[in-house]
Formats: sequence, structure tokens, C-alpha cells
Amino acid sequence: MSWLAMMMPARVREWWLAGTLAGLVYGGMLVTVAMDAQPGAPLGGQIAFQPVWKTAMALMLARAARYHPVPRERRWLMAALLFSAIGDFLLAMPWLSASFIGGLGAFLLAHLAYLGLFVPMAGDWRPHRLVGCGLVMGAAGAMLGRFWPNLGALAGPVTVYVIALAAMACAALVARLPTPLAAIGALCFALSDALIGSARFLVPFETFALGIWWTYAAAQVLLVAGVVAGRRE
Repeated sequence: MSWLAMMMPARVREWWLAGTLAGLVYGGMLVTVAMDAQPGAPLGGQIAFQPVWKTAMALMLARAARYHPVPRERRWLMAALLFSAIGDFLLAMPWLSASFIGGLGAFLLAHLAYLGLFVPMAGDWRPHRLVGCGLVMGAAGAMLGRFWPNLGALAGPVTVYVIALAAMACAALVARLPTPLAAIGALCFALSDALIGSARFLVPFETFALGIWWTYAAAQVLLVAGVVAGRRE
């Protein structure tokens, strides 16, 4: 990770490392709770000030993005991370009636912000990137079809969300950037959301609770690193 951090401006590097550490700390808390809990027991509500701990990573990464030297990209990246923090905060309180739909809406806005960031960067049309886009779209369609019988009133919002998620991942895949980290991060985001969908509509949520956090944390850390590392205005 040291070589990657050195590719970033100093102020970006400081906050990116802080955000990475915050993600690791919260993940470690979840692991500790899972080890002490009964199998299948919920991990939410078991940590003091859990919504605050959960949002710390995205907020610190947004602070890192504040020092990215490209103004247009800085605005979109900060917006994506701040909407993600709102989604984290809402999903950390599953006892609220609006927790899931509010979190879904916040992360939908985050994906749209990432789209605004990556679409103007398009230019990497190498075959493996295009194949990756095809696989993402195929997986999104299959996932939506698998969830469909259990969606009920959420069919419309979830469909819009899946489309936005797939579009974001494809935009990151074809973005012209110095490293493949943003593309890897976008794929981790798609995997994390697929686990959330499976946990919400197919199996008990706690089945994937740890996997959801670790793939999501990797996604955000890698997305920020992919955008800022080796970049100059």
C-alpha cells in the first residue's frame, strides 16, 4: 500500500490512509461481534455509536477527495462519498422503517455521482474491459431476475438501482486511468450490493454481513485510490 500512497498528493494521502484505517477498524469491530454472537444473530445495534463508526470511512475518504487537484472530478467524487456516508448511516439503523429504502436512495445517488465522474473519462476500450462490461450487465440481469419474485413493491426502485449500479461499474471499467484500481473497486461495489440484495430478498441478512462490509470498504478505498493516484490537473 505504501507505493500506492506515494502516488497521491500529500494531503490526499493523509486522509485516504485515515479512511482506510477507519474501514479496517469498523470491519474489525464487526468481526469481534460476530465471533461473540450466536450464528445468525444480527450485527447491527451491537456496537456503541455504530452509525458513526460505519460512516467514518466514507467521510474521511470524502475529505481526501477534497484535495484531489482536478476540480470537476473532485466535486463528483466528494458527492459520491457523501451520499455513501448517508447510506451507511441509514443502513446502520435497521430498526428504522425507512432504513433500507433510504439507504437504497442514498446509494443510488452515489452511483449516479460516480457515473458523472467516470463517463467523461471513457477511453479504455481494450477487449478485456469490454468483456468485463458484458459480464457485469449479464450478472445484473441475472441478479434482478433472481430477486424479482420477492421484490413486491420494491420492484421499481430496485430495478432502477441495479441499472445504475451496472452502468457505474461499466463506466469505471472503460475509464482511462493510470491504474486498474477504480475498475476493481467498482466491481467490489457491485459484489457488495449483490450480497445485500441476496441477504435482503433471498436469505437472512446476517448470512453475508461481514462479506458486505469488507467488499464495500474495499470498493470505496480502491475507487478513491484509482481516481487520485498518479493524477495531476
